[in-house]
Amino acid sequence: MEKAKTKGKGLRAWLLSSTQDQARDTGMAMVLICLIATYWWQLPRFLPLAIILLLLTMAVPQVFRPLAVLWFGLSHIMGNLVSKVVLSVIFFVLVTPIGLIRRWAGKDSLQLGKWKKDRGSVFVAREGVILPEDLNNPY
Repeated sequence: MEKAKTKGKGLRAWLLSSTQDQARDTGMAMVLICLIATYWWQLPRFLPLAIILLLLTMAVPQVFRPLAVLWFGLSHIMGNLVSKVVLSVIFFVLVTPIGLIRRWAGKDSLQLGKWKKDRGSVFVAREGVILPEDLNNPY
């Protein structure tokens, strides 16, 4: 769903901006939700609804287009939010403590202590002949 397509075209264009595949997928998700409610919570009244939704999904998937816009829009927002939260947690739980431990241990892999202290470079020149195996595993 591209924003450029629907920008400035109004609510109707935004509601119809989903594809037929997305509408079909949304209909199938609604069927699955009804079947799960029937099985897990022992609610047999959702079984006829699941059958009706399945028939609608197979016959007229365009019915689910407005719901597909909301469904896929919500999934897009949640995907962006969750990825940022998970990556932030990983950074602060793993990378930050390792960096603090290395700093307390006096390690300076980037040679930041030498940087701009004099005219010399902090670049480490490699001595010897560089072999093809060295390029395969530079670390």
